[in-house]
Formats: sequence, structure tokens, C-alpha cells
Amino acid sequence: MEKILTFDKHGRLYLPEEIRKYLQFKTFIARFQGEGLYLHPIEEDPIESLSKLGKDKLKRKSIIQLKKEARAEIEENATKNIRRY
Repeated sequence: MEKILTFDKHGRLYLPEEIRKYLQFKTFIARFQGEGLYLHPIEEDPIESLSKLGKDKLKRKSIIQLKKEARAEIEENATKNIRRY
């Protein structure tokens, strides 16, 4: 699928509905790749992400602790490869 997209006067990029329907995530990291822009999805629910890894990792920890650990890991992994200019 290809669409021509433009920025509005506030610098926002609008994604048409047919593109948004195709995307399974709502949170992304934007990364420049070559001459283009790459959107890397980020899991929005860290507990869901952890549960996919296995139930044993969830034992003996509070939900609050699990959320903190998951968010920290997601942020670390998401920002690890981003180049700072």
C-alpha cells in the first residue's frame, strides 16, 4: 500500500484510516533509515508482553513491580538503537 502523506501546519503527520486499520500498534519509535522514516512498534501493555514470555516470570511479583520492570525494559530496548543528533 502506498499513500502520499503531508505534514499539517503543526508538523503532524496524518495517517489515513486505511493505514491505521492495518497497524496493530498505537505506539511507535520513529527512526530514520536511509532516506526514509521507519516506525518501530512498541507494546502498549507491558503485562501482556510479559505474559507472552511465560507465566513463571510473573510469580511472586506485584503488578506494580511488573509494570515498572516491563516499562523500563521496553524503554531501554526501544531507545538503544536510536541515534542522537
